[in-house]
Amino acid sequence: MGGPWCGPWCSPRACAVALVALAGAALAPAPLATLLVVAPVLEEVVFRAGLQEALLRHLGQRRAGTALNANLLTALAFTAAHIAVRPGTLAGLTVLPALLIGCAYQRGRRVTPCIALHVLFNATWLLWSGVSV
Repeated sequence: MGGPWCGPWCSPRACAVALVALAGAALAPAPLATLLVVAPVLEEVVFRAGLQEALLRHLGQRRAGTALNANLLTALAFTAAHIAVRPGTLAGLTVLPALLIGCAYQRGRRVTPCIALHVLFNATWLLWSGVSV
């Protein structure tokens, strides 16, 4: 089961990764480190290993549409969090990569590939917006 702050839906390994990311957030020297390391780890632990996994268990894995519903609800929550931090169209568009990352989580129920995809999406956005990485 998970640690006391992470809840029963989170594995000890995911909790350890989140703690390392939190420590990294405090020490992150630049916004790039936050966007390419800290945010992907924290967000994927919270939204995939946390919310999406909890929804999958709560909705029942054998019911038709459970995986789709869990992914959709998680992607909407992920997008809402981004809109709350930085309102606008681009924040709203995070629903698309969130759905793709959710599909990756659903395939193997592992957070590591989700973190890698999140880093890739953030790096692509940074390059597209003209920020050098």
